[in-house]
Amino acid sequence: MANRYAGTVRAPDFPPDAEWIGSPLSLRDLRGKLVLLDFWTYCCINCMHIVPNLHALEQRHPDDLVVIGVHSAKFPAEMVTENIAA
Repeated sequence: MANRYAGTVRAPDFPPDAEWIGSPLSLRDLRGKLVLLDFWTYCCINCMHIVPNLHALEQRHPDDLVVIGVHSAKFPAEMVTENIAA
């Protein structure tokens, strides 16, 4: 069966100095997957309310879907990686 998500990727890979919480990814790791980018900040209650929905989608599509959370800091304390991880 052909991969229904196959196509030409012209996006650059992630910067080598990008900070990751969890496992670093490359575009090669994501090949053939549907990628959902979730932009969030830990001071945003609405961002926290969506987490169960994202988890349910991951459970429903474990082989096809990858959810990547992109933390978009608004305040200085939110820019500290250790604070985000906590």
